[in-house]
Amino acid sequence: MNLFCYQRTRHIIKRLANKLLALLIVGLSFFLETAPGRAQINVIGGTTGVPKGTAGYEKWMMFRDHVGEQSNGALHLSAMVSGELGSEESILSSLRRGRVQIANLSGLVVGSIVPEAALLQTPFLFDNIEQADYVFDKVLFDIYSDLLAVHSLTLMSWDEVGVHQIYGKKPILTPSDLSDTRFRVSSGLAARLFAEAIATDIIPLSFNENVVGLQTGLVNSGANAVILYAPTGIAEEAPHLTLTNHMHAVNFLIADSKWLERLPPDQQSIVKNGWLPIEQARAMSRAEEQKFLSRANRIGFTIHTLSPDQRQSWRTISAPVAQQIIDSIGGKAGDIYQAIQDSKRAFEN
Repeated sequence: MNLFCYQRTRHIIKRLANKLLALLIVGLSFFLETAPGRAQINVIGGTTGVPKGTAGYEKWMMFRDHVGEQSNGALHLSAMVSGELGSEESILSSLRRGRVQIANLSGLVVGSIVPEAALLQTPFLFDNIEQADYVFDKVLFDIYSDLLAVHSLTLMSWDEVGVHQIYGKKPILTPSDLSDTRFRVSSGLAARLFAEAIATDIIPLSFNENVVGLQTGLVNSGANAVILYAPTGIAEEAPHLTLTNHMHAVNFLIADSKWLERLPPDQQSIVKNGWLPIEQARAMSRAEEQKFLSRANRIGFTIHTLSPDQRQSWRTISAPVAQQIIDSIGGKAGDIYQAIQDSKRAFEN
């Protein structure tokens, strides 16, 4: 059995075991919630695999503890963040079926029910982090809350993933450096359109298969946030990281609205406000990103910063992508994009 088959087999077995565990926990939670004389309400919340010791893991543990403490034990949150609930697609399906109550999901998966989510992955949508924070909080939270409410989902908070950068087996400073490389791309609309704009040889590949793809030469470049590049094995295989800062990635922390509305008002408030304040959550994510960058030599990758002209080359070649995304999505995408531009001007003024 070759390395690829071995790793694929291990991955499949692990997923099946995690799904079985998740079903057992969900069934137990239902029993505890409905059994006579039981006052405690068991809440299933989770995301895809988040390693212990990371900012993402710590956020979930703090959320779990806060909900339990504030409800005096009436709410017990099972934070299933190590892959027990399966893929993001499985988690979203479970959330909509009432089997999971709270989930932290990427815009890629949320986009399957709210296509306008892809708009947030538009390259160079924001000029800097401060501007992005302002627009997400002042404008976009209400817009996407309304879009999710149509599907009986409540947007509780944004959860920052980080700014996407370009990585490769060799230095990639301008789009022309991608002319002879195979660029890994996810299945998302915005990621695909951005890749088509900057690269000539695009290889669709899931995140879980990325390291093997780099090892075998199937791909030799790609893009992701630092926290998904540095500690996951990608950095060792593609040790050149270019700080393009081309996409500001956030996850959606969402809850099942029907379940939430069945809770007493005080418990609804505890759940809705149980996640970390947005400033604290962002600070944790950004501190972790800086930690990984500061350990570049130890991990084994080289950081490349761009000159103004090099950065402009990325902006120029990907400029048509915004309108392509709007045209592909339809719906309210055009109005949302305009609201973003108006909010950016308000921030600058």
